[in-house]
Amino acid sequence: MKSILLILVTTFLFVGCEETMPTGSEDVNEFESVQFVIESRELVDNTFFVKGTVTNKGNTTFTPTWYMEAQFYNNTQQSVKLGGAVDSFNFSLDKDETTQWSLTYKNSDQNLNDYPNFGIGNLRAYKMN
Repeated sequence: MKSILLILVTTFLFVGCEETMPTGSEDVNEFESVQFVIESRELVDNTFFVKGTVTNKGNTTFTPTWYMEAQFYNNTQQSVKLGGAVDSFNFSLDKDETTQWSLTYKNSDQNLNDYPNFGIGNLRAYKMN
């Protein structure tokens, strides 16, 4: 019985208290000359899924760990911000190299199914300070 309780408490601590990285922080070193391409946007089971590519168009190599983020909106005109998401990369990206990224946004306090034409914006790549 104690083993089952311990497993449940441990599961709650690791799953139930999962934190997502914040987006929009000013305390980062944002890369310049970055090209983002959004290849797909989907709304499935109250979750936004977006995939695309990022290309380093600058003269500085993105060294690990670096991040890309975006904000999600209620429509493509970006009228109301719903939240944000972050993807991290544990490899370098040299000048003119491209890699794929994917972001997922879900919030149990929001019915995202109400926003089939959701928007995505404010994409950026950066390193933490």
